Amino acid sequence: MKRFFVQNYAESFLPPTKSVGEFLEFILRVDKKRKIPKFLRQYYLYKAICLTDTQKLGEFAKNFTQFLQNSSFFLKFYDELCAECVEIKSLSKLDIYAFYDDHLQVLEAVFDAYQKLLAKHHFFDQYFLQDYTITFELLNEFDRIIMQVDGFLTRFEIKIFQCISQKIPMTLKLKIDTFNQEYYQKFFDLDLEFGEYSILLEQEKFSIVDFIQATQKAKNLEILEFQDRIAEVGGIFAQIDIWLNQGVQPEQISIVLPDESFIEYLKLFDKARNFNFAMGTHLSTFEMYQKIVESKESFANFESFEEFLMLQLEHQNANVRQNVLEVLGEFKFSLVYMESLEVYEQILVFLEMLKEQSLDDIGGGRISVMGILETRGVSLDYVIIPEFNAGNVPSISDKDIFLNTKIRENVGLPTRKNRENLQKHYYAELLNGAKESRILCLNNDITKPSRFLLEDSIFGAQKPQKTSLVYSEYFLNGKALNYKEQQILAPLNVESFSATSLECFLTCKRKFYYRYILGLKSEAVEAVNMGSKIHEALKEVYSSAKNFDTKTLYAELCLRLNISNSAKERFESELAKQYLKHVFDFEKKRFEGGWIPVAFESDFIFNYAGFTLKGRIDRIDRRENMLFVLDYKYKRSLKIDSAKSYEKSTDFQLPIYYLATKAQNPNNAIKAGFYDLYEAKIIEEVDLDTKVAMLEEKLKAIKNEAREVDFSLATKRDACKFCDFIYLCNRY
Repeated sequence: MKRFFVQNYAESFLPPTKSVGEFLEFILRVDKKRKIPKFLRQYYLYKAICLTDTQKLGEFAKNFTQFLQNSSFFLKFYDELCAECVEIKSLSKLDIYAFYDDHLQVLEAVFDAYQKLLAKHHFFDQYFLQDYTITFELLNEFDRIIMQVDGFLTRFEIKIFQCISQKIPMTLKLKIDTFNQEYYQKFFDLDLEFGEYSILLEQEKFSIVDFIQATQKAKNLEILEFQDRIAEVGGIFAQIDIWLNQGVQPEQISIVLPDESFIEYLKLFDKARNFNFAMGTHLSTFEMYQKIVESKESFANFESFEEFLMLQLEHQNANVRQNVLEVLGEFKFSLVYMESLEVYEQILVFLEMLKEQSLDDIGGGRISVMGILETRGVSLDYVIIPEFNAGNVPSISDKDIFLNTKIRENVGLPTRKNRENLQKHYYAELLNGAKESRILCLNNDITKPSRFLLEDSIFGAQKPQKTSLVYSEYFLNGKALNYKEQQILAPLNVESFSATSLECFLTCKRKFYYRYILGLKSEAVEAVNMGSKIHEALKEVYSSAKNFDTKTLYAELCLRLNISNSAKERFESELAKQYLKHVFDFEKKRFEGGWIPVAFESDFIFNYAGFTLKGRIDRIDRRENMLFVLDYKYKRSLKIDSAKSYEKSTDFQLPIYYLATKAQNPNNAIKAGFYDLYEAKIIEEVDLDTKVAMLEEKLKAIKNEAREVDFSLATKRDACKFCDFIYLCNRY
């Protein structure tokens, strides 16, 4: 939901945005304790169960392996109690028939033991059970908070929001329908009709400030029945064909899955990679994961397992390696808290962590595939919902394993009806906002359509239509979706390059097209650029220096860096001073070695290989007949191309600076390098002649293709991560 808000926000720049969970983590704290890592929760709960008589709950906790497979309902029930501000002791008081009495006593004992273990290691789990503090200082910069609500807020969330509203007003924006009306009327103590509301929360009181009556109904909706999943997948592809032939763009089409395991069927038939799976690919589906599972009991210690893991990672791509190593680093940090576990049990915890990880679908197509929860607050144009079957819709929660509806109602815990109404609300919002939608379900001896289809307030008078066997034969007919990424072919109406624009062209032609041909620029307010500030300060200090005494130069530089417009800029400037102090120690050695700065921020322009090259050189030093061209770099882990990587290089800044300096100083020997201001060292270009030759070759190739250039997207998505046009290219 947050991602789509960012994408569709209409103002010129984006305000600070957080999900509700992120917001609570941002403002809440517990002094002298830290929140327990998610993967340690099960282990600590297991230890608590081992200290408690759990026979009345069954024999599921005999060992850690069995416990991991059966314990999810424990933590979900525990989380639910905390979210709704319900103490477990209050449940037994309401259980008038003592039906759950034994269970509740055991649960209470388990949770008490769990809390004691957490306290012993200075952890906490849920804020509700702690002496938490709201860090109001973090909210001082805001004069209001707007919250987009799509779902049910919990009592704890409302409690925190009411506390905040004593100092900062909050506006809650939400849609009310037949499925959430009763829920929010109780919460807000307001009479609410069907429609869109803006509700002000100020000084702990709710009031309506805006209301738009509901008018939308699900439109252009069809419900289709299939005999089997192969026919169902054929129906999905056939419907996409129809929409594409009508001129609908692939980006407008979405497949929403009530059951995400259906992804495997879609992947099986998506030979042309037309689908983009928003939920990514889980690491648990990789062969590497299965090998770990098979070998988990064969390691004498965790170090030997780690060696095995590293061997497995050698055969994985960089993205997989990075994700696994991040999980491993987090796990090893907490390994000290799991010393009582056997090695294979520690590996089981590690595997549970890997299960939670997924890799972005970086090579996918233009049709989005997502889960129902990912549609919250999102408007989708053309929607297909397959697998709308009993068992999938509604989804059943583990939380309902304890307590009957009567007790839940008495203490204010969500009932099964509440959960089903929430799911109905999601589907109603999705279908009401779509231009066209198709519901697909199975109806055979084993699987039946969902009873939700009887809900007239969502589906109206629509009844499932039986489909013919033609959909089962869809793939036998050789049909497939055939379309390509949007192609932009245009002449390169550019006669000049800077080092920056050339690097942009060589890295991503599409970005070059948007930035340098269409002239599109980001309108976001940029944070202070410390690199630019340091560049300007160095220029002023050196160009006005009467001599190159490094102590004087550093003192002058610090005076210029003291000028700041914000606390953040002041902090970054103070940090920069510490790094630059080492730079001037290095400078002193260079000056003593005979190097003298002779030029600063020198503009140049010259013709080369059919183009005009232009730019500005940060600094040029001289020693006898030698000139040293320097470009300041204020960035961590500065890297430079090796001779082996020149052919794939996109950065030709130093060769261009070298050629510009050579044109003006033909009789001088010239070197070029990056001045690393973080590490206080100069990194030279290793083979300037070879890099210059490669630059000439690339410029000539660009010239030859200039009449019609395919402004294609970057081949590697790493280039898209911080690009201004990431949403324009649908590569978020």
